[in-house]
Amino acid sequence: MKSPDCCPCPADAVPRPTAPWRAFRRAGRRHAGVALITVLLIVFLASVTAASLAALQQLAIRRGTVLQHQQQARLYTLGVEQWAMLILARDRKRNETDHPGEQWANLPPALPVKDGVLSGRIRDLQGCFNLNNLWQPAATATAPTSDDANSQPSPEEGGEPAEPGQAEGETAGQDRPPDAPQPGDSTEPGDSTASESGKAQLNQAQLQVLQRLLASLELKPELAQAIADWLDPDQDPLFPDGAEDSDYTVLNPPYLAANRPLSSVSELRLVKGVDRETYDKLAPLVCALPPGTPLNVNTAPALVLAALGEGQDPKEMERLLESPPSDGYPNVDDFLNAAKLTVDAQLKAQLGANSQHFSLRAEARVGDGRAMLYSILYRDENGVRVLRRSFGNPD
Repeated sequence: MKSPDCCPCPADAVPRPTAPWRAFRRAGRRHAGVALITVLLIVFLASVTAASLAALQQLAIRRGTVLQHQQQARLYTLGVEQWAMLILARDRKRNETDHPGEQWANLPPALPVKDGVLSGRIRDLQGCFNLNNLWQPAATATAPTSDDANSQPSPEEGGEPAEPGQAEGETAGQDRPPDAPQPGDSTEPGDSTASESGKAQLNQAQLQVLQRLLASLELKPELAQAIADWLDPDQDPLFPDGAEDSDYTVLNPPYLAANRPLSSVSELRLVKGVDRETYDKLAPLVCALPPGTPLNVNTAPALVLAALGEGQDPKEMERLLESPPSDGYPNVDDFLNAAKLTVDAQLKAQLGANSQHFSLRAEARVGDGRAMLYSILYRDENGVRVLRRSFGNPD
């Protein structure tokens, strides 16, 4: 046992830390932990930010590549359009008829290009029933002859715009004969195809053709009067199944009848009685061209051709179309004789063996880009020009 008088042990000489010092040391350890957590959080945020920037960069590169491919595909479709115009122009120089055996109707299904593929399809728009022929404008109220059956109406009537330097009221590539009646001139007495006042009137022959076409599709023939009322410029509904503003203003939402020629077949969805099922059946067989545009008997389907005559069997017309002449029917009379069809002079004047209006559907795929082009082409002796063009939607 140590005596109190002995020298102090060195271990006992070390002073013990005081309470404040112990608190300071504990605080230092806590601060070191907070600093470590802060550093780890900064590293985590920096990593997340770097990953986000890398992802955004990859997305921007991807988006830029797709946009580049889409723009390239869009330009390719315009090239297909120019190619189609050259084919149609060459075809007109070769012969005066248009039929399904020609080059324009048998384009290759696919055209390979660098990093992609193109395709194009030309359709004869005059190979379907022209709904705008249901109503005869005032300027074309007289029955056209075989010489001017392909004449077009003025721009005010839904026809093509005049060429530069051309007098207003004339059509592109068409010269008005000196003895042709001018707009506003009175018609000859006794003319059964024009009203006494020279005003626009319903084309009864075309109305009957549409009624027979609707019946062959198992649709209501009464729809023909509602469609005719949608076109006519007056507000008097045809009896008994016509429809004018009074029938459309009570709908939700309300709207008015167009009272003008159709600009697109899709307008049929607005006509009274035309539902989705009716439209899907009728739309492939009809078109919306300038009034007076003739029907091409070489390219029209069997249902449309059978509707030209009363009591014609569409199946017999299909058998006739299975073995057509190699160069098509050169004129309307040859077709009527082959089909054993009898039509009146007014309806025959709106038939033809060649076409001026065509539609083009062009598609291009380049990498991840895709473009669709729908064009309406008009061809006459002056060449081929584009009347309407849309990307992605035909209407």
